[in-house]
Amino acid sequence: MEKTFETPGAVRLSVEIHAGLVVVTSTATARTVVSVEADAPGAEELVRRASVECQPAGDKQLVTVKLPHVYGMRLLRRNAVTVRVEVPEGAHVAVATASANVEINGPVGEVDFKTASGDASIDDVVADVAAKTASGNITIGKVGGDIRAHTVSGDLRCSSVAGTALFSATSGNLELGAAGSRVEVKVTSGDVRLGDLAHGAQVMNVSGNVRVLALGEGTLKVRSVSGDVAVGVAKGVDLHVDVETATGLVHSDIPLTDAPGGGTRPEARVDLSVRSVSGNVEIGRALEHVA
Repeated sequence: MEKTFETPGAVRLSVEIHAGLVVVTSTATARTVVSVEADAPGAEELVRRASVECQPAGDKQLVTVKLPHVYGMRLLRRNAVTVRVEVPEGAHVAVATASANVEINGPVGEVDFKTASGDASIDDVVADVAAKTASGNITIGKVGGDIRAHTVSGDLRCSSVAGTALFSATSGNLELGAAGSRVEVKVTSGDVRLGDLAHGAQVMNVSGNVRVLALGEGTLKVRSVSGDVAVGVAKGVDLHVDVETATGLVHSDIPLTDAPGGGTRPEARVDLSVRSVSGNVEIGRALEHVA
């Protein structure tokens, strides 16, 4: 099945399927093209019953792709469907699946992604991102707005976030290249790697290591259980340190005194607070290029 809609202006895309693959590609076009294909003979009936529509919704064109519900893991595998959608650049994209993988290629305006057991690969997003998966990995490029991402038994990776970043992961690792605003991280049974932090972060981690490559300004608060903590601090900042570990060692390449030393950038202050139950803490100079 393939349908083409004339969609000049803003577009909001909504896709709901259970199993298979969703591929959304944004291009310099004024049309939206939807293709739905069965991945197995058992899914042909689902394709015939699929609902693909376009209708005005306020100042946007709403394009919806919805397949009938199926239940049970065997039924999901036998009813896998591939949905491919070409949308104009800047379209808002919402995808809800049970076990389908999602690929979003090209710049889009906003992303809302939910799945029980699928992976997501998302290119650059101009606005906000909300992503949630129970058992899958999430990889995202640059985010121009805020991001809220959660995964259970999966990894989270993001190149950079301009706005607020809220991450949580259980049994998975987190990696963030750069952040321009507030960052909050909660990870259990996984490692945390943060690149260039312009305004600090708050990190809570259990059974994993925490590494911050470049802390340039703001407050970094780390609470760690059973893991090492390593922090790189930018040169020339006014550094304030409060570190305590129960059964680990503290080492710093930067001289730590009772009174903070004045940096060459007096307007830039870094407050570092670390509490570790069972792990070492290491403080050093930031790398020049980390993202």
